[in-house]
Amino acid sequence: MDARQANILVGESAAVVAAMRQNSKWATVPRYAEEDPLFIKFKTLRKRILNWTEWSEMRPDVFLEPFLDIVRSVETSGPITGTALSSIHVLLTENMLVGTDEKEAKESMHKIVNAVTHCRFEATDPASDEIVLSKILQVLLACISCPSGKLLSDDDVCNVIQACYRIGHQNGKSGSLLQQLSKNTLAEVTKTIFKRIRDIHDISKQEAAEGGAPTTASAAPTTAPAAATTSGEEKLGNGVGVTPEVEDGKGSKAEEEDVGSSPAGGSKPEGEEGTSSSSPAEAERVAQVAESKPYGITCLVEVFAFLTSLVAIEDEVDSEESCLFGLSMIRVALEAGLADFSLFPELMNVIRDDLMSNMMRIALIPNLAVLSTVCSIAFLLYTHLRSFLRLQFEAFVSYVLLRISDGGYVSYEQQEIALESLVAFSRHPTFMVDLYANLDCSVDRDNVFEAVCNLLSKNTFPVNSQLASTHLLSLEGLLAIFNNLLERSKQQLEFNPPEYKDPAECTDSIWQPPPPSDFATWAEKMKYKKYLKRRIDVGVDHFNRDPKKGFQFLQSINLLPQELTAESVAKFLYTARGLSKNVVGELLGDPKEFYLKVLDAFVNLFDFKGLSFDHAIRLYLESFFLPGEAQKIGRILEAFSKRYYAQCPGIFASADAAYVLSYSLLMLHTDQHNDQVKKKMTVEEFIRNNRKINEGEDLPEEMLVDLYQSIATHEIRIQADGNKSGMSHAQWVDVVKRSASPEGILVSCTMQPVFDSDMFAMIWGPTIASISVVFDQAEDESIVQYTIDGFLSVAHLASVLHFCDAIDNLVISLCKFITTLNPKANESEAFIEDSKAMLALVTMFCIVNQYGDCVRSGWRSVVDCILKLHRLHLLPEKVTDMEEVRNTLRHSNSRSFSKNSNLQTTILQSVSNFLSFDSGKPKEEVKSPEMEEAEKRIATYIESCHIEEIFTESKFLEAESLGCLVSALIWSAGETPKGIANSEEEEERALLCLDLLISTTIKNRDRFHLLWSDTFNHLKSIIDSAALLSPLVEKAVFGLLRICQRLVPYKEDVADELLRSLSLILKLDAKVADILAAQLFSELLHLVKGSPDRIQTEFCWKTFSAILRVGAHHLEASPAGFEILEVFVNGAEINGENLVPLLEAVLAFIEGHAGGEDQSMKAMNQLMSVVSKVQSWPKSDALFSQWIKAVNVAKHACTDSRPQVRNHACVMLQQILLSSYSMGHTGEQWGEVMKDVVLTTVNTLVTSVKKRKQQEYPEMDKTARIAVLMLSKVFLQFLPSLAGLECFTDIWLELLSILDVATSCSGESEELAEAVPEALKNMILVMAGDGILRPDWCDAKKNINLWNVTWQRARSTSPNLEPGMLEAHGVAAGGGGVAAAATATSTGGT
Repeated sequence: MDARQANILVGESAAVVAAMRQNSKWATVPRYAEEDPLFIKFKTLRKRILNWTEWSEMRPDVFLEPFLDIVRSVETSGPITGTALSSIHVLLTENMLVGTDEKEAKESMHKIVNAVTHCRFEATDPASDEIVLSKILQVLLACISCPSGKLLSDDDVCNVIQACYRIGHQNGKSGSLLQQLSKNTLAEVTKTIFKRIRDIHDISKQEAAEGGAPTTASAAPTTAPAAATTSGEEKLGNGVGVTPEVEDGKGSKAEEEDVGSSPAGGSKPEGEEGTSSSSPAEAERVAQVAESKPYGITCLVEVFAFLTSLVAIEDEVDSEESCLFGLSMIRVALEAGLADFSLFPELMNVIRDDLMSNMMRIALIPNLAVLSTVCSIAFLLYTHLRSFLRLQFEAFVSYVLLRISDGGYVSYEQQEIALESLVAFSRHPTFMVDLYANLDCSVDRDNVFEAVCNLLSKNTFPVNSQLASTHLLSLEGLLAIFNNLLERSKQQLEFNPPEYKDPAECTDSIWQPPPPSDFATWAEKMKYKKYLKRRIDVGVDHFNRDPKKGFQFLQSINLLPQELTAESVAKFLYTARGLSKNVVGELLGDPKEFYLKVLDAFVNLFDFKGLSFDHAIRLYLESFFLPGEAQKIGRILEAFSKRYYAQCPGIFASADAAYVLSYSLLMLHTDQHNDQVKKKMTVEEFIRNNRKINEGEDLPEEMLVDLYQSIATHEIRIQADGNKSGMSHAQWVDVVKRSASPEGILVSCTMQPVFDSDMFAMIWGPTIASISVVFDQAEDESIVQYTIDGFLSVAHLASVLHFCDAIDNLVISLCKFITTLNPKANESEAFIEDSKAMLALVTMFCIVNQYGDCVRSGWRSVVDCILKLHRLHLLPEKVTDMEEVRNTLRHSNSRSFSKNSNLQTTILQSVSNFLSFDSGKPKEEVKSPEMEEAEKRIATYIESCHIEEIFTESKFLEAESLGCLVSALIWSAGETPKGIANSEEEEERALLCLDLLISTTIKNRDRFHLLWSDTFNHLKSIIDSAALLSPLVEKAVFGLLRICQRLVPYKEDVADELLRSLSLILKLDAKVADILAAQLFSELLHLVKGSPDRIQTEFCWKTFSAILRVGAHHLEASPAGFEILEVFVNGAEINGENLVPLLEAVLAFIEGHAGGEDQSMKAMNQLMSVVSKVQSWPKSDALFSQWIKAVNVAKHACTDSRPQVRNHACVMLQQILLSSYSMGHTGEQWGEVMKDVVLTTVNTLVTSVKKRKQQEYPEMDKTARIAVLMLSKVFLQFLPSLAGLECFTDIWLELLSILDVATSCSGESEELAEAVPEALKNMILVMAGDGILRPDWCDAKKNINLWNVTWQRARSTSPNLEPGMLEAHGVAAGGGGVAAAATATSTGGT
C-alpha cells in the first residue's frame, strides 16, 4: 500500500463510521458508555494508518477486517452495510491487494467472498434493500475481475456464482431491475472466469511438468453449485443465501428467514453468531484456503455444469425463463472461452452430453427466444468446437433444424427462426462441406447435407400462398451454399471428375471410416465412400423389396462376399441406412441356422458397456421392428441378454435373468401402451412378477421401480424409415458414447474445393428450380435482382466445374419466361410490358455470352428466343446486319424478299407502333414522354443482351458447344419441302436460322471440319428440293457461295471440300437456275478471282466446267462466265486433270450464242492459249492424247453455223496444227491427225458446199476455201513425217478425192475455183521436188500407179495441171528443184 491508497483507506473508514453514527442504534449510545466493537476496530484502523510509516508492511486482513465485520454483522442496517460494501469495492478496484504476499492476498480474497456471500443486514424498505443487494453484486464482480481474483479457490468462485444467482431468483423479494442486474453480474463473472481457460491450461501443463498433480475435475469441490431443481431458492439446493433481516411491526426482530445455509460440505457462514471471526475453526479454515490452489478446471466444469442444468424443460411457469437465462449464460461462457474449451475433455464431455441434449429438447418448445438462443449457441459451438461434435451436429440438424424448418407442426415464427439459423450455418464457409464430407460420405451416417438442400428447395415453393419470408430464407440458404462453393472454386485449377469402380473384393474396410491420414488422402477416400454409399443405396432398395435380390446385387459389386457370411450380413444390417426395419426384424427372427448366426453377429456389434438395462434394450429394439411370432421374439431377446450379460457383469447373476427381465419389460411395454388394455399393471405387480428371477434372488427393488417408470413413461418408439420425428434417450446415450471415440471426430474441411463438384451435382437442379419459382412469384425489385444474381452465381459455378447440364437447365428455365408469353392483343406489346420477361432475357443472354462453352441442349431454347424477338420485330439490327449475313445477299434480287421488308424496322420504331396501337384508325405519331421512356428502356434491355456476340464470338466456343449451336440452328429452321415454307412465319424462321448458320460457319473457319457436314447437309436439303424460287432457296445458294468466298482463299486444306459443294448449284431446278444465273455467276467470278489457284482436283474442275457450260448459253450469265474462263485459262496451271474440263468449257463458249460471235472468237483465242500451254508440257506417251483433245475442239468449232466463228476456227486450227509440229509427234500420230482432223474437217466443209446448205450455213464456200488452203499448208508441213507411212497413199488419194469434190463446187463458188487448183499445184510441186511424186511412184500392195492417178486427178481439177508444168517451174520429176517448188508454194494464196 502506498500513501495514496492509505488516504483512500482513511476516507472509506470515515464514511462507514459516519453511516453508523447516522443510525439511531449507535447515535443514542452515551459517550461515557462502552463503545461498540465495530467502532473500536475502525478507530484502531484509523490510528494505525495515521501513525504507520511503512504502509507497505500492513497486512491486508488488518485493514479489511473492520469492513468485513460490518458486512457479516446481523445488527447493521442496510445503509451501513451498503456503505461498507462500497468501501470494499473501492479497495478492490484500487488494487489494494496487489503487491502483497500471495498467501495473504489469497486469504484476504477468501474472507471478502465469504463475508459478502453470507451478508446479513436489517431490512429498511425494499428500495434501500435492493441497493444493498446490488452493491453485493458489485463487490462479487470486483472480486472475480480484479487482479487478485485469480487467487480465489474453487469454493470461492462457486459461492460467488451461487450468490449472484440467488439474488436474482428470490421469489417476490426482488424487483425486475435487481434481477436484471443479477443476471448481468453473473454474465460478467462467467465471462471473466471462462476467459482464463487457456491460462488454467498453461498452469496445469506447468504443474505437470514440475511433477505436481494438475488440476482436474476428478475431485468435486468442497462447495459446488447444485443442480437446478424447481424454482427460486430451491434451484440451488444447499446454496448460500444473501438477504436482509426483517423486523415486525412492533419493532422486535422477527424470526430470521432461513433462505440459505452452509454450502454443501463447507463451513457455516461466518459472522452468523456475531462479528468475531477469530475462532479456531475459522482460523483452520483460512489456513486451508491459504494452502489451496487457485480455481481451475474443477471449478469451471462445475460452473458450466450448473449453467447447463438450468437449460431444462420444467412444468413450472418460469421454466422457460430459466432455460432462456441458462442459455444466455452458456453463450457468455462459450463466447469467453471459444476454442479453449477443447483444451479440457471434462468441459467437452458436458457439452457433448448435457448441453447438446438439453438444447435439442428445449428447442422444440414454442418459445421463440429459446429457439433463437439455442440456434446461436449451436452456431457458436460449430464455429469453435466442431471437431468434437460430429454426431451431435448430425442429431441437431436432423432432429431440430430440419424438423422445425419443415414447418409441419410448429408456428410460422419458429419455422422462420430455424430457417434463419440454417441460413447462418449455410453462410459459414465450411459448414455444408463438413456435413457432406463427414456425414453424407460416411456409409453409416445419414445424408444430412442432401436433406438440408432438399428442405430448402422445397420451402422455396409457395403452396397456394404468396411469397413469404420463409420462401426467401430458404432461397437465401441455397444461394449461400452456392456462394461458398463459388468462393472455393477460385482455387479450382482443373476439373477432372474421377471415375470410381466397384471394389475388387469385399473387405471390412468398406463399412468402416478411413484411417487417419492427411486431408487430401482422407478426402479422396471419403469421396470413394460416397460412391460406395450410392451403390449400397441401390442394394438397400433391392433388399427392401426382396432380401435375396438385395444380397445378390451387393455380391455382384463385391460389397458382400460371394459366399455370404453371418458377419458380413450382420454388418450390412447394422450399418446400412434406409433398410426396412420390418424386413430386418424378420431376418433376425428367422430360425434357419445361418440367420441364427447373423443374429448373434448382429447383436455383437452393439456396445452395451456402461449402459443401463433400460437404455441398452431400447437401443437394441429401436434398430428394427420385432416380428410377431413369440419364438422369433424369444430368440432376439435371448441374443440381447447374452450380450448384455457379457458386457455388463455384476448386474445379473446369469444371462437367463437378463432374458427373463427383458421379456418382462416387453410385456410391461405392451401393457402400458396398448389402448385395448384397460387395467394397467402397477409397479407393485411388476415387482412381484419379477421376484426370484436372478438365480433365485430378487433384483434390487430400486432398479425395478426405475425400469417400470421408464417404460411406463416413455414408449419404445421405433422410427419408420426416413422419419426424423425425434431422437430417443437411448439413441442419444449411444451418440454420446460414440462421441468419445474417433467416430465422434469431425474432420473440418479446408477451403480446398475437394468435394465441391459432388455437392454441386447434388443441388444444382433443386436450386435452379427454387430460384425460378421465386423469380416468377417475386414482385419486389430487390428480390427479383437477388434471384438474377442467383442465376448468375449458379451459372458461374457450373462453368467452373464444367456442369453443362446445369447451364442448359438454367438457360431453358429462363427461356420459359420469354417463350411462353400468351398476350391477348399484341404479342410485342405484351412482351414489352412484361419486365420479368425482359430481365430473364437479359440474364439468359448474359449467361450464354459468358458461359457459352458449357451450353449444349440449351442452344435450342436460345435460338427460339432469338426467333421470337425477330417475330416481334425486336431483334437488334446488329444481329441481321452482321457482315457475313449481309453479304450473303449482296447481289440478291430484291423481289425475293419484298414481303419481308417490314421486318427491317428498328426496335424504337416497333415500340412506337406498339404504344400507339389503336382500333384501326391511323393516327399521326405523337410521342409522349412515357412513350419515349419506354422506347429507351426497351432499347437498353435489348442492346444489353449483345445477341450478336453469340455468333460473332462463336469462334471461342468449345467444339462440342459450337456443334450443338449449329445443330440448334438447323433444328430450329424446321423442314422446308421443295424449299418453300408452309407459312410466312416459318419462312422468316428458316431465313434467320440460315443467316445465323452461315455467319457462324464463316466465323469458325479454323474449325471448318467441325461444322461443315451439318451446314452442307442443311444447304443441300434446301437446294435439292427446290422446285420453285423462294427467298430461302436464294439465300441458301448465295450463302453457300459466300462461305466459299470467305473460306477458300483462307483455308487451303478445306478449299477442295468447299468447292466440291458447288456441285449443289448444278442440282438447282432449271427455272430456278435461270432466274439466279446472272447473280450466281457474278458471285462465282468473285470467288474465282479471289482464289484461282485453289481449284486443283478433277472433280472441282468438272464441277466448274459444268457450271460454265450452263452459263455459256445464258444471256445474262455469259459475260461473267467467260471472265471466269479467262481466269482459269490464263491463271491456272493446265494439266491432265483440268484440261478436258477446260476444253469442254471453251467449246461451250465457242458454241454459245449468248455472248455473240465476238465472245465465241475470244473463246477460240483461249483455246489457242490452252494449246500453247499443252505444247510446253514435257514429252510423254500421254502428251499426244491430251493435245489431240484440244485439236478436236478446234475441229468441232470449224463446223459452227456462224461464218465468222467458223472461218476463225479454221484459221485457229491451222495455227494450232502448224505450231504444234515441233512437239515431236511420230509419223503415225501426224498421219492420224491428217486423216481424222484435217481431211475430215475439209471434207465436211466441202461437202456442205456441194449440198448447197447456204441457208443453214451461210458463206460456207469461203470457209471451204480457207479449209482447202489449210489442208494444203498442213499437208506440206506434215509431208516429211507422212511420206514414209504406209497410209500415205490413202491420205493422198483421200486428199485428191476431197479436192475433186471441191472442184465440183467451183462452178458455184469463185472462192473454191481459185483456191483448189492453186492448192493442188503447190502440193504437187513440193512432192515432186522432194522426190515423192515421180513416174515410178506406185503402191505395190494396191497395184496403183500413183503417178498416173495424181496427174489424172490434177487434170480434172484444172487443165493446166500437167506433168510438163514441173519443168516450167524448174522442178524435175523425181527430185530436184526444191527451191523452185518452195517458191511456187509460197506464191499460192491463203
